[in-house]
Amino acid sequence: MSRQFIRAKPLQACKLIGIVATFVFSAGVFSELISDPDVITLLLIPILALGLAIAIAAETLIVGYRSLRSGGLQKDLLANRPVYSIVRAVEVFLVILSVGIFIFIITTLPDGPMAGPGAIGLWFIMVGLGLLILGGSLVRTLTEYYYHRQSTIA
Repeated sequence: MSRQFIRAKPLQACKLIGIVATFVFSAGVFSELISDPDVITLLLIPILALGLAIAIAAETLIVGYRSLRSGGLQKDLLANRPVYSIVRAVEVFLVILSVGIFIFIITTLPDGPMAGPGAIGLWFIMVGLGLLILGGSLVRTLTEYYYHRQSTIA
């Protein structure tokens, strides 16, 4: 990753580094190349995904607010980079879908203690939803990096 990208897009660079580090660390722990007895490793993907979901939601709201203040959507930006616009829309859709599914599952859970298999199943669902968010964000940050490289080369 170039230093120019880090300076130009620090949030995207941090997201990219965080996602790649999480994937590498989680793959190392689950393949037993890294021995980590902490339970936090099991929650690393859902916790990072929650943080990313909050950052993506805030980022989308800020961009929407700026677009409204400037007189509407910037159609020239959408026309110049249609792939980026689609990738960004998919990222936001995945965040909304994942958070909606998670809220639906949590609100429909019965009160009281949960049996072990139910808790493990809930954890698998959380990891799956987290991977959706991380994957969508990874594709977007890589797309952002690609467009940044194209603009610095040209």
